[in-house]
Amino acid sequence: MAVKICPKCGESNPEQAWTCVRCGTSLQDAEVAGTPDADKKAGISLGRDEGICPACGEQLEPGARKCKFCGTTVYKKPAAPIYEEPEEDPFKPSAVSIVLLILATVVFPPAGLIVGGVAVVLGDSDKRIAGQLLMILGLIVMAVKYFL
Repeated sequence: MAVKICPKCGESNPEQAWTCVRCGTSLQDAEVAGTPDADKKAGISLGRDEGICPACGEQLEPGARKCKFCGTTVYKKPAAPIYEEPEEDPFKPSAVSIVLLILATVVFPPAGLIVGGVAVVLGDSDKRIAGQLLMILGLIVMAVKYFL
């Protein structure tokens, strides 16, 4: 927002003023400070340019945080965050997890059935209970593996 400076008292007056609001002196030949409204581009008041005040459209000094004409605080737009691709897919299974999965679903259930069957046939009463438990768990794991 441009202002006319009164040559007599130094008061800042609106750009369109004909006389000083303080002393009444004619402002016909008064000095204009700031950018006249006629020289401002369309859209400047929207703050599209970082060097322009979003409130009054005046040119800001480099690094200014406040407009010297209207006093509006100027905020810089934060930089957009930079997206970086992850180096490795977090859901990609490792070799160890694949080996453990194979052991848990392919090797252990039949081994549980075999060991449990031997314990049921050849063992005493305590080993029979443990053998029955191993056989039941082996069957459950195999059923889950094949049906899911």
